[in-house]
Amino acid sequence: MQAALADLSAGLEILLTFETIAWVIVGSILGIILGALPGLTATMGLALMLPVSFYLPTATGMALLLSVYTGAVSGASIPAILLGIPGNPNALATVEDGYKMSQNGQAGLALGGAALASLIGGFISLILLCLFAPLLAKATLAFGPAEKFMLALLGMSIIAAISGNNLMKGLSVAALGLALSIIGTDPFTNSARMPFPELFAATPLQSGIKLIPALIGFFGISQALYDLDRLRQGSLKVPQVSLKNPFPSMRKLGQMWRLTTESSLIGTIIGAIPGTGASIAVFLSYERAKQLTSKVGSKLGKVGTGKIEGVFAPEVANNAVTGGALIPVLTLAIPGDAATAVLLGALLIKGVVPGHELFTNDLPLVYAIFGAMGLSLIAMFVFQLIGIRIFPKVLEVPPLYLIPIIILLSYAGTYAIDGQASLVATFNMGVACILGVLGYLLKKADYPISPLVLGLILGPMLEQNFRLAVKLGQGNYFTFLEQPIVLVMLAIVIATFIGPRIIARAKS
Repeated sequence: MQAALADLSAGLEILLTFETIAWVIVGSILGIILGALPGLTATMGLALMLPVSFYLPTATGMALLLSVYTGAVSGASIPAILLGIPGNPNALATVEDGYKMSQNGQAGLALGGAALASLIGGFISLILLCLFAPLLAKATLAFGPAEKFMLALLGMSIIAAISGNNLMKGLSVAALGLALSIIGTDPFTNSARMPFPELFAATPLQSGIKLIPALIGFFGISQALYDLDRLRQGSLKVPQVSLKNPFPSMRKLGQMWRLTTESSLIGTIIGAIPGTGASIAVFLSYERAKQLTSKVGSKLGKVGTGKIEGVFAPEVANNAVTGGALIPVLTLAIPGDAATAVLLGALLIKGVVPGHELFTNDLPLVYAIFGAMGLSLIAMFVFQLIGIRIFPKVLEVPPLYLIPIIILLSYAGTYAIDGQASLVATFNMGVACILGVLGYLLKKADYPISPLVLGLILGPMLEQNFRLAVKLGQGNYFTFLEQPIVLVMLAIVIATFIGPRIIARAKS
């Protein structure tokens, strides 16, 4: 015990310096700005700050990078709530209720609730990281291709929850998203999967449709066009912004304890599984919240109708993913996504090799990294609080001026993906424009957009893990039924589609 306390004290001594706190402040502000600007991601911020971290002590450098990471993840909720444009795919589910709250004059409550949810989800995942990192890392190794395929299928089943009463429309646009995801080249054979391959070989389309231009097109440009149409018809109203009571009451937080706990666990576990991503976590938590709030006698506001519960659940899960994603990085040296790959690279460049030896021979550094995570969460929350009175000012801009600004920012974010004038950058802008028009037409026809983007995100994960599982099973398609985890998730998928219909028929 004394040795552990000595290591903890040494770790905090390494961390709590003026230099470290100053860099955490810089990283948090930069991260929130990057998260709030559509098209600019946490990975971009981490790549930008990585060279700076080389010249800092290891703990200080990790604190800087973690503050950018947590700030960007949380900052993505700002445009999702105010403009209906997710800053990155992690905020897709937040759009559903957050934007409705903003239109109903509750932008302050939605932003404050999202900031508080980010803090709670991040700290719960940090606690789980501190207590169970090695154990959770070993558990997630049980997720092979078959399990990851079923996890992606489980994510797709959420279409039933986010499509409302339009399940067939949701399934239709999800199928369109899956079709868009396979444009390009085959990931195993590298052969073209499109008509006239010679014609497309000379275009960036051979690499497929990138997610960020698609996200900006379907949510940013389409929403701007939709609002422009409503402005022309005189039906677009400027929402009244209320900044009173920017946080849920203690009573409401108490009522949401189960929703918060389950969302934290979902985010941490999904984050700890390499190659999954936060998109699955936020939609799984959103679906679970919808189930909890739909129960007879529930005191919670019904998710999907513009309630704080619909913001709280995905934001808790979204930020719980950050702590979960560090588990395989620190214990197995396996990054879960591009952002954590940068964090792993920063450690390796400093000569720190993650794994069992790190936890046995350099515990002060481990505690310093855990403390840096906590410090970055606090800084993120503080600057989000400061911004609650600033961010909603954007809604006071007349729509006639705001809509062109949104389109301009959307194109700037799309262009910034490659960071230089090139055919690819111009092509991405064209893709965003085309998909924006498509998204506008779908909105006009009352088709949901989220299932389409979810299909686009999960399509590669579905295909690659399915084909890999079959190959590992030597062509045996029944290999999926031989895995206990797969069978459990398959039962959940079936229950997701059939359960609500059985309940509805029983009530009638």
